[in-house]
Amino acid sequence: MQIRDAEPADAPGCLAVYAPHVSAGATSFEETPPGVDEFALRIARILRTHAFLVAEADGAIAGFAYGGPHRERPAYRWSAEVSVYIDPLHHRQGLGARLYGSLFALLAEQGYRTLLAGVALPNPASLNLHHRLGFIEAGVFRNVGWKAGGWRDVAWLQRSIGAPPSETAAPHPPGAPVRLGGPVVI
Repeated sequence: MQIRDAEPADAPGCLAVYAPHVSAGATSFEETPPGVDEFALRIARILRTHAFLVAEADGAIAGFAYGGPHRERPAYRWSAEVSVYIDPLHHRQGLGARLYGSLFALLAEQGYRTLLAGVALPNPASLNLHHRLGFIEAGVFRNVGWKAGGWRDVAWLQRSIGAPPSETAAPHPPGAPVRLGGPVVI
């Protein structure tokens, strides 16, 4: 298995991993899975500013992780929102932690300071993963989305990366996206 930078051509494989989270539960708040072309556009859009990684096993996408803007206002530019999705065949094998580890290193090198993750509740596996990786709970938005026949809460978690935020003047904004030097064999 290897972790590598994603490309828009990975959209079908990523969508195969992601679509069940949309259709069969409440882990994604989308109501219908996007099409392949839309997913390819999402990958391309993320790659312009952040990192998008895939884990590949025997030529198939086993999971993916990406970072993106947290909010549009300029003061948020040192924060990135992160997500990870793993094919059920690869659950509980440490793949989410490996993808996130590679992603976090790239985002830290780029200059991001705070990572944020929204987890639709209940989702103990995702909460456990994020806690194991050093995220702390920042709060819960109660009854914020209607999905899978009921109102859903979203837990927000955060983690610091890179240099500690102790400056008295604004640091340099994050730079251009950073890429892996090549596939990482895991």
